[in-house]
Amino acid sequence: MRRSINIIFSIYVALHGIKAFATPLSIVNCASNNEHTENTKIKLDSDKDQLEDLSYEVNFPARIEYGRKAHTANQTPHVAMKIGDKWLAGSNRGEWGGELVLIEPDKTHKILLKDNIHEIFRTEFGIIVVAGLSHLINSSGRVYLLRENGSTLDYTLLFGLDAAPEKSWMTSEGEIFINTSYGTSIIRPDGTLKRALCKNHEYIKFKGQS
Repeated sequence: MRRSINIIFSIYVALHGIKAFATPLSIVNCASNNEHTENTKIKLDSDKDQLEDLSYEVNFPARIEYGRKAHTANQTPHVAMKIGDKWLAGSNRGEWGGELVLIEPDKTHKILLKDNIHEIFRTEFGIIVVAGLSHLINSSGRVYLLRENGSTLDYTLLFGLDAAPEKSWMTSEGEIFINTSYGTSIIRPDGTLKRALCKNHEYIKFKGQS
């Protein structure tokens, strides 16, 4: 019986395509002209000098002729946010990794998690960190939630993304848009997730319905 159902399913997909079973995503306006500005956040494209002052020493594997070896370098964060008298900073070295660190006033630092950090957002329910990597045929992304725990920050994995984040921003209404090559994840102000497609944006696989 099960084999017969599988055969019928295969024939139907061959004739009508798998999209007959897919729920279409709605198309939304993703213009970032109402992007929220966080006064305590600095980014590499506009605040390079400030971020260089937050540089820290990091060890990561580097490719050599016959394999890899440990390499030590000074890392300038790509994004950072002031948390009290400390800085929460994220770095992204592509295939060589990245990390989210908490930098103390005396410039000592603690690694909170290892991932390729793209963005940091402050919300009413905690700090949202967007991370992920697209390299060769692999592409993955993650959204973490950080909350204060005494003198440090604890994190949990909030959502997995369908691919690495390409661009993300927060609107003045408190929604966080995360664009990937497959669609858009929208984190609402209450912490729930909505999936959609950005209008006038080309994606790899899916087409939405307005």
